[in-house]
Amino acid sequence: MDAYVYLQVEPGRISQALAALSTTQGVRRAVAVIGEWDILLHAEGSDLDSIARVVLSELHQVPGVTRTSTAPVVPADRIGVTGFGGPKPPPIVPNACYVRIKAEIGAAAGIAERLADMADVAGVAVLGGEWDLLTCVAQPWEVASGVILGELHQIPGILATSTLVSLQYDELDDDRDQFSSWS
Repeated sequence: MDAYVYLQVEPGRISQALAALSTTQGVRRAVAVIGEWDILLHAEGSDLDSIARVVLSELHQVPGVTRTSTAPVVPADRIGVTGFGGPKPPPIVPNACYVRIKAEIGAAAGIAERLADMADVAGVAVLGGEWDLLTCVAQPWEVASGVILGELHQIPGILATSTLVSLQYDELDDDRDQFSSWS
């Protein structure tokens, strides 16, 4: 079972949170994002209960985490996708765009199949929760924004989208003074 978890983190605590998440059992990968949330992570477990235990007992204890939202991945056979096993789940990588999609009722499976066939889409998952799908355009924002606006928004059945932009987040050296980045 897989799920994508969105986290809000106190200002100045992203590095600590990412470090703690990197050693948390059940977390496949986490990345800092720009948007409504601060971190996006891919969690896995034997079932939804095990993922919920990780979220409630582990992620809620990470220093700086103030809020989470969990979106379980709907298995491919539940949406009528058979044979090839369904679309590949979105990878969690830096310098990519994660588009959350709200679909018309009954349209999620068709949208997932269409997204899975697109060259610029690195993965797609049908989700339970507020958003119906999550897809990854594994390109920097400057490139991905054209794909999102020019291709994804043209797919019939998509009602709304919201994009999180991941970034390569490297902690600044502690020994630099406040004006070092200006020189």
